[in-house]
Amino acid sequence: MNTCCSCILCHEINATLVCRRERWRYVQCKNCGLVWIVPRPSPSELSEQYKDYLPVDHEEIAAWDRMMMPVVRSSAHLIRTRTGADGGKLLDIGCGFGFFLREMKNCGWQVEGVEISPAGIQYIRDRWDIPVHIRPLEELSLTDNVFDAVTLFYVIEHVHDPIKLLLEVNRILKPGGFILLRWPHSTPIVKLLGPLSRKLNLYHTPYHLYDFAPDTMRTLLHHTGFGYVETVIGGSTRPSKRAYRIPSVIFGRLAEIVCRQSHGKFMLPGVSKTTTAFKCS
Repeated sequence: MNTCCSCILCHEINATLVCRRERWRYVQCKNCGLVWIVPRPSPSELSEQYKDYLPVDHEEIAAWDRMMMPVVRSSAHLIRTRTGADGGKLLDIGCGFGFFLREMKNCGWQVEGVEISPAGIQYIRDRWDIPVHIRPLEELSLTDNVFDAVTLFYVIEHVHDPIKLLLEVNRILKPGGFILLRWPHSTPIVKLLGPLSRKLNLYHTPYHLYDFAPDTMRTLLHHTGFGYVETVIGGSTRPSKRAYRIPSVIFGRLAEIVCRQSHGKFMLPGVSKTTTAFKCS
């Protein structure tokens, strides 16, 4: 286990406790605001955990599809409008069951995925006939400057070394290439709920290794060679359980309205965000 408490963004070691859950602690850098888990699982431990991360039941997979559809469609729209492209070569990292790949393939894009879960890999190959790489991106040695767009949906918070991953994404993107990340913003709600947050497990301990805010996400992308960074709400999920679906829809729509009315200057904390950027030429 890695017990290092230095911040990966600013390298400061001055952090304050956010919450505890069993033997895990989440701490926040007092300098830049990044949140991370201590101790941090090793890459090999994470790889083993994610092999069984996805469900195999067909009803659960269908529910996952319905839950993610608003975000999938919003993200596809963002890519088309911000790149001005009706097609190109796209890689989706941590592609799960391939719902976003299916959407972009139907929009005329040439798509590939990266996924280490056997359930996800088999589902994509059987259903969508889309090529999937079965090892982490950092181990693939893909060609430089080959993709027009790379997407990561709820991936960056799980990654052992986000800087290393994004540098690799930058390398495989063409000059001016586009990146889209969808990520949770849990820390404000964890702080608001206090001890109750332990029961809700909003960080999905120990799966979420980091928690970002718009400013820390911007810093991370600038640090790894991206510019024109923009963060929006980008839709909201539709969980199958009514108790989760109703607040997700209400707060998601409210967050969209606040973001739109303020021209992106204000975004409700605690609501998942979508960040886009371009590779600096």
